[in-house]
Amino acid sequence: GELQKAGVQVLGTQIPVIEATEDREIFSEKLKEIGETIALSYSATSIDEALVAANKIGYPVLIRAAYALGGLGSGFAADDDELKEMAAKAFTTSNQILIDQDLRGWKELEYEVVRDSSDNCITVCNMENF
Repeated sequence: GELQKAGVQVLGTQIPVIEATEDREIFSEKLKEIGETIALSYSATSIDEALVAANKIGYPVLIRAAYALGGLGSGFAADDDELKEMAAKAFTTSNQILIDQDLRGWKELEYEVVRDSSDNCITVCNMENF
């Protein structure tokens, strides 16, 4: 990109690592490489793709508009009819939606950790998601 052309060096986390954590498919593959499992999740760019994904996962599923903050266009679908209705609404805010395994009852703990070149680590933020 433009920064490379200008000879700008990225300090800290390198761009391919950031991309691997932000791209669900790459991230899933990286976790498989180290023997970790994650909840089932697929992206879809059409209602037909969303139906295929939901039926692979099994109902109920969580539907979320991709690249949207604050849960915009999200909710749980119990069957194909609910999925079609919710997916149509989600597609009004994004050209991609995410179909996730229902994890209600589980809790997610997320930590932001900064590490320096001497391997000193500090936790700068933690989040608890239900």
